[in-house]
Amino acid sequence: MRLVSDPAWILTKNSVVRKVVELFGELSGEWPGMLSWDGGPKISRGEQYKGLPWVMLDYPRVFGKEDILAIRTMFWWGHYFSVTLHLKGAYLRTYLPVILARRVELEAAGFWPGVSADEWEHDHRPGAWEIDDRSFLKVSARCELDQSASLTEKFGILAGILVTT
Repeated sequence: MRLVSDPAWILTKNSVVRKVVELFGELSGEWPGMLSWDGGPKISRGEQYKGLPWVMLDYPRVFGKEDILAIRTMFWWGHYFSVTLHLKGAYLRTYLPVILARRVELEAAGFWPGVSADEWEHDHRPGAWEIDDRSFLKVSARCELDQSASLTEKFGILAGILVTT
């Protein structure tokens, strides 16, 4: 009853989410200079990723039935920020050799391949680089909530993979 009677906590949550949306808006303004890609940045938000609020920035973003190329930056309430390269179809075939060749650099920067069989799962943790025969690949790095300044660096590493091919 104490929480229901006190609007301050929900106002704080709304303020935090608004600030993350503003941060992602600022980042999306910086990043197009790193990549010239069709499909401008898209910021989405919601309340129920595993029961908690989230905000996502997709840029670049190409979501087709068979082919996907996206860099997704995510804020997950109470957990972390993450920066993920999501590849599928023709984009996976194009960029997989580059990712494997730059594996040491990616690991040093905190990037690891996704381990979930669900391509829409956003959890990530260090894992093996034995890429199986899945139809997609996700490579993610985590940024602690107090380390949002490192998002640009993480994005730059993934953008570098996209521009080298």
